[in-house]
Amino acid sequence: MLLPLIRAEKLSKTFTVGKRSLTALKPTSFSIYPGQTLGIVGESGCGKSTLGRTLLRLYEPSAGKIFFHGQDLTKLSLSQMKPMRRHLQMIFQDPFSSLNPRMTVRDIIGEPLVIHEPGQNHQKRIQELLDLVNLPQNAAGRFPHEFSGGQRQRIGIARALALSPEFIVCDEPISALDVSIQAQIANLLLKLQKELNLTYLFIAHDLSMVKVLASRIAVMYHGEFVETGPAEELFSNPRHPYTKMLIASIPLHNPAEEKKRTQVFLKGEPPSPFDPPKGCAFSSRCPMAKAICFQQKPELRENAPGHHSACFLNAPSTIAEKPAASYKS
Repeated sequence: MLLPLIRAEKLSKTFTVGKRSLTALKPTSFSIYPGQTLGIVGESGCGKSTLGRTLLRLYEPSAGKIFFHGQDLTKLSLSQMKPMRRHLQMIFQDPFSSLNPRMTVRDIIGEPLVIHEPGQNHQKRIQELLDLVNLPQNAAGRFPHEFSGGQRQRIGIARALALSPEFIVCDEPISALDVSIQAQIANLLLKLQKELNLTYLFIAHDLSMVKVLASRIAVMYHGEFVETGPAEELFSNPRHPYTKMLIASIPLHNPAEEKKRTQVFLKGEPPSPFDPPKGCAFSSRCPMAKAICFQQKPELRENAPGHHSACFLNAPSTIAEKPAASYKS
C-alpha cells in the first residue's frame, strides 16, 4: 500500500495584526503521495502561500500536524528540524528578490551544501546542478543581475535541488516570468520531477498551467479548500461555483472563439479575514447562493470518488447554463 510522502492534518495558521487575529489558513487536511503534484489554485490573498510556508514550517503552525514519511514534524525543535530541511525545499515566486544580489551563482547554489555538508568541496555538485537546469558552466562566477528572469528562476531551482530533496513547494514559480518563458520553466519542472522522482506542491493562480503540471488540484478560497479532485475530473466536472468561474475565465487559445465567448467576471471582493461571514465565504459573490448559504458553512464532502466540494448546491455542470449577466460585475 502506497503511503503519503507528506500529510497535513487540520493544519492552520493565525497571525496577530495589532490587537486582532487573522486566520490566513483555516484547518486543512490533505495528503501528497511520492512522485505526485498537488496543485493549489485561487485568487491572491486566499492563503496559498501561507499553506506552502506553514507546511515547511517556515511559518510555525498555529494548530494541526505535518507528517513527513510518517514522522510528525510539528513535534521537532528547530535544531531537530534542521536535518529535515534537506528533504523539504522551496522555489520562490520572485526569482530576483529571493537571490542575494551580492552573492555569485556559485555561492547561492552552494550555500545549502555549505550549511548541511560543511568542510567539503562542493564545486563538482554545483556544476552538476547548473547542467541539470540548463545553465552554462560560466554562470557560476556571475551575479543574479546578469541573468534574465527565466535564468534567475533556474538558479533558484538549482538551489532547491542542491541537497537532493524529496519534496518541493513551488510557490508560483512562473507567475513573475514572461509568458514565453513560463512554458520553459514548467517543462523543466516536469522533466526534473520525472528524472529525480520529486514530489511537488505547486501553487499558482493560472489554472491552465496547473492542469498540465498537477495530478490533483485543490481550489482555495478565504483560507480553505472549497473543492479538491483529480485534475482531469475537476476540469471536466467542476462542482463548486467558484471553481466554475475560475475555469470559465481561462482565455481560449483561438482568438476568434475567445471573442465570441461571453465574458465571466467575479463580482465583489472576498470577505474580510478579520470579519469572516457566518455561512459560506463565497456566498456574497455567488450568483446561485440560497438562504442556507448565508446561514450555514458547508462542509467539504465527497461528490464522486476522490472528488470533494464544499457547496450546498447541485450546481449545473457548466457555467454557461446560468445567464451570463448574473456573473458580470
